[in-house]
Amino acid sequence: MKHYFLIFLGIFFILLMASYNVSAGDVDNRIILEKIESLSKRMDDKFDAVNMRFDDLRDSLNKRIDDSRSYDIAIIIAIISLMALIIWDRRNALKPMSDQLREMKERLDFLWEEFQADKKDGLQKFKSV
Repeated sequence: MKHYFLIFLGIFFILLMASYNVSAGDVDNRIILEKIESLSKRMDDKFDAVNMRFDDLRDSLNKRIDDSRSYDIAIIIAIISLMALIIWDRRNALKPMSDQLREMKERLDFLWEEFQADKKDGLQKFKSV
């Protein structure tokens, strides 16, 4: 009878250990799943934060590009205005000289016509004078 009792006690102890291992395995799996879920949630939060940072950087970069385009347009307008000012100034500065050259040409044309410098005897008159 003692043998039966020891066998029964051994079987009971083995079943108790098996049930403990099963429940411990379930607890371990549950804890692992909870940790995986919490890690997954934390990673999702971090990825969202990184995505928000990238969006902010992209918006900042787009704003800078837009600002630089407006600066480029302002610089181009300034260069065109400077070129127009230079052309206007040269035209006004050269106008008196061109008027004087035109007047001198008219006088020379008059002298050539008056002394008939295009003919040989006209040149002789000019030399004798």
